[in-house]
Amino acid sequence: MKILAVTDLHGGSVEDLLGFNGIDLVLVLGDITTGGSIEETMIRINPLREAYQALYAIPGNWDRKDSCQWLISEGLSLDCRSIRIEGIILYGVGGSVTTPFSTPNEFAEEEFGQKLAGCPEPEKGERLILLSHTPPRGAGDKTALGMHVGSENLKRFIKEMAPDLVLCGHIHEGRDKTMIGKTIIVNPGPAPRHYAIVKITDGITVTLY
Repeated sequence: MKILAVTDLHGGSVEDLLGFNGIDLVLVLGDITTGGSIEETMIRINPLREAYQALYAIPGNWDRKDSCQWLISEGLSLDCRSIRIEGIILYGVGGSVTTPFSTPNEFAEEEFGQKLAGCPEPEKGERLILLSHTPPRGAGDKTALGMHVGSENLKRFIKEMAPDLVLCGHIHEGRDKTMIGKTIIVNPGPAPRHYAIVKITDGITVTLY
């Protein structure tokens, strides 16, 4: 399976993301707009849906409730929802832990932990990929001021559950590929300039662009 992972479009054009070959799945990791309307969300999501075989998304902290509802109504949202595709469980947690900016879709660290509790355990032979707009504390979460602002509950979840891959975003300058235990943590950086290609065969390889 070949996955295109993008995050933090913030209303930017998706034109440069439409021409990749062999993509089986697109995963959008939130902040599709910056508090924009449903129409603005559709302008970013629909071209990606039309260009590729399948797309799923989670909202970010800047995505309004009406846009979140539109993703749900279209069957695209993985916010607190799981699906199984070719032996892979995808589970998502959208929004972010509390920020200094009072954005439309943020919540307390405790609530974030409750949302993670809905993630199913993989059966033998299955892989687990977690989509989280918020990065875990200490991985892909370092701000320009050098502060780590990721979720402690997510870090704890990763250590306990050991998903194969965590795809996150939120912290633009936190673009990184790293590890927590055996789990690959990827913050692709803000699209459309940056994105990640994930290839899943016997193992998982991730390339940042």
